[in-house]
Amino acid sequence: MVPSIESLAGFITGAGVVLFIAFLYFRKGRKERRFDERYEEVHTKARTISWTITLIVLMFMWLGSLLFEGSKLAFLLTACAYGVMLISYGIGVVIMNKRI
Repeated sequence: MVPSIESLAGFITGAGVVLFIAFLYFRKGRKERRFDERYEEVHTKARTISWTITLIVLMFMWLGSLLFEGSKLAFLLTACAYGVMLISYGIGVVIMNKRI
């Protein structure tokens, strides 16, 4: 399967858009002092809390999928795990912002 000109152009355009958005994000972040030590500490601890909760939820989901097999269930479990990760990350940020 040889990539076509359209797919290569789409890849280059997409990469360019992502790099441009990342450039703007980091430029604005430096002006707002978003990348100081406190910001990094809060988000590192929040990610740790989020991944711990997600790991526990995934273990229970894996056990549930062993008991009740099915492709619909697997998709549902994956979507729920992603949702739990995002919610727990948000809660972790709120908790760490109050503590630090």
